[in-house]
Amino acid sequence: MEESNGQGKSLSRRGFLSGAAVAGAAAALSGLIGCSPAGASAEGAGGAAGNGAQAPTGQPSFMTAPTAIADGDIAETVETEVLVIGAGYSGLASALSAAENGLQVVVAEKTAQANGRGAGTGVINSSYAVEQGAEVTDKASAAFRWMQTCGNRANESLVSLFFEESGKAMDWLLEKAEPYNVKVDLWDGYSRNPLLPDEPGYHMLSVDAGAAGVADFDQNAFFTVELLYHLVQDEGVEFLFESPAVQLVKEGDRVIGAILDTSDGYKKVVASKGVVLATGDIAGDEEVVDYYCPVAKKAQAIYTPVGVNTGDGHKMALWAGAAMQDAPFPPMLHPQRYCDKSSNQLQGPFMFVNQGGSRFFNEGTWVQPKSLQIMQNTDDGIAYTIFDSNWQRDLLDSLPHGGGMFWDSFRYLGTSSYEDTISYYENSLQECLEMGTAFQADSIEELAEQIGAPADVLKASVERYNELCAAGEDTDFNKDAQFLYQVAEPPFYSTKVGACLLTIVGGVKVDRNLQCLDGENQPIEGLYAVGNASGSVYAVDYPINVPGNSHGRCLTWGYHVGRVLAGLA
Repeated sequence: MEESNGQGKSLSRRGFLSGAAVAGAAAALSGLIGCSPAGASAEGAGGAAGNGAQAPTGQPSFMTAPTAIADGDIAETVETEVLVIGAGYSGLASALSAAENGLQVVVAEKTAQANGRGAGTGVINSSYAVEQGAEVTDKASAAFRWMQTCGNRANESLVSLFFEESGKAMDWLLEKAEPYNVKVDLWDGYSRNPLLPDEPGYHMLSVDAGAAGVADFDQNAFFTVELLYHLVQDEGVEFLFESPAVQLVKEGDRVIGAILDTSDGYKKVVASKGVVLATGDIAGDEEVVDYYCPVAKKAQAIYTPVGVNTGDGHKMALWAGAAMQDAPFPPMLHPQRYCDKSSNQLQGPFMFVNQGGSRFFNEGTWVQPKSLQIMQNTDDGIAYTIFDSNWQRDLLDSLPHGGGMFWDSFRYLGTSSYEDTISYYENSLQECLEMGTAFQADSIEELAEQIGAPADVLKASVERYNELCAAGEDTDFNKDAQFLYQVAEPPFYSTKVGACLLTIVGGVKVDRNLQCLDGENQPIEGLYAVGNASGSVYAVDYPINVPGNSHGRCLTWGYHVGRVLAGLA
């Protein structure tokens, strides 16, 4: 599985800051990468721009633009061809694509470093995946499921762009990464459930422990963003850290740049080719979340640095005349709230109950519904899995027919097996037992006491579930008979489960060129959006049938917008 090409390359460590501790590849938490001069302000969008007029009655305050910063207040003006606002996955990919195609690029970032969150990258049919036998053979059906999950409210042109360009974007990245001895693993734990099939193509990039130049990498789960940061540096791109953009600058109807709030005062960056918003999502601003995605407040946000993702790009785009996709925005959710040190908590197809001990949904499903059902059907956002001593046998039996995140493990094509998944979860369950987020008992009554549920209710729920399993038909919630496993033989187990919010994947309306659109669906000259600042490729719900597709979208949109700005797409 290893890919080790070319000679090792020694990386400059200029200003590299190691990030937050990694909780595991599947935990999808956040890491930090990068450098900056110290002492700059880190205010959010509009924070340094003064107070505008009061918002109209009934309108949230962010709908009203702040007072324009006067030219006399500008301490410095910088000219470039492309300004990328945000040094995360999508911003770095945008900067790399634009720079390699001959454009002068400046990247402005509000924090002190580039930022990486999550692990792998999901794309459709990279050359590497196809060579390894992980080809998506029916793209039409996969795209249909994506649109169906989104209530057919996503922009199908953008979904098509992802399905046609994401593999090429991964090819591009892997080719750029060759000098750094990058190896690629393909996740093999994706769902085989015929009702909810996942597509292969989740790429996990890392470096061979024996490769030259390895000491220059932190080698954590956010390696891809770390790699992009170094690749962008190799292209000579200028980074302005701790320099939050607070306003866009327009000349007539065209966006020509942005004003940054730096430690040396306001800096205007004029970009002759365009401004790319790569500022992340809205989940760190309660007022914006209330307006666009109130359901997200029922989950525990795990985005770091805390409070950074305040929708700066969304706000600046609105003030410049851009339109947002229809609300509500979809949240990206994982049922991992109580995983803690265990990166992938044992859940599988097993029975779920609420705090009151009652079963409340069909558990043979994927991570979004599991999370949403917990959020919508419990008062406290807490659920518990219930399974017995045969869980290893039952889980192993289910894997060829099910799988996916928090069902199968993070095993990789050609290097691990279903048996490795069982071994992984044996260790994970033990960790959770030690942490107090999993429970073991010799009777259902004792288990009920441990999880705080009424013993009579939990016992009745388990007995009812066992009856359905024996009958081979779930007349309560229509769970596939394949995944009905009795809870009958002690010891009995339970794991505590709650929903985590990774990000909110809604944003500014964009066209196929990733150019921001106004209220009349007309492109705004000079203004583009990528990553979670951009909208329309998701709606209603997050389609995880292409695992890791949010990162795949970041890579693909960045690759594509750089080519658009260079006149190549």
